[in-house]
Amino acid sequence: RHVAFFRNLNLGQRGSPSRQQLLDAFTEAGAVGASSVRSNGTVVFSSSAPARTRNHVCALLIARTDWCDVAPVCPARWVLDLADRLADFEGNAEVAFFDGRHDFPEPLPWRSEEGRLTVLAADRRHAVAVNDEPRTSYATPVLERLLGLRVTSRGAATVLAVAARLR
Repeated sequence: RHVAFFRNLNLGQRGSPSRQQLLDAFTEAGAVGASSVRSNGTVVFSSSAPARTRNHVCALLIARTDWCDVAPVCPARWVLDLADRLADFEGNAEVAFFDGRHDFPEPLPWRSEEGRLTVLAADRRHAVAVNDEPRTSYATPVLERLLGLRVTSRGAATVLAVAARLR
């Protein structure tokens, strides 16, 4: 099993597919047991070729809806391990997902120049950041500037909900 984290996909909002369109795209792409977690474009699915499945889903959504962006995919086991590690981080944590080719370029912990957040853990596919203020989300724009990649972020609560679904 794997988890896709779609960027800028909010089910039911203008320009985004409906939940049914999203799940139908996974079925058409050959995925098994696709299920949407919340409405923020997070999908749990089974596939022997997850990147190919994701690419097919993205192509279908681009052809059929106004959505056009990226969707990092992570193995379920990796997401479960991440959820277990999130307990080590204090409130206001969010996880940024991206498809990087290199490890995180800064020593950790890393504080953004403009403040607002501190990255406490990171590698080539994710970063765990803690925002200074409750109910804020700065990881996506800050990390996009730093990494030169498109990034999508989820609050720790969403990652924990995905882990609960996977268990």
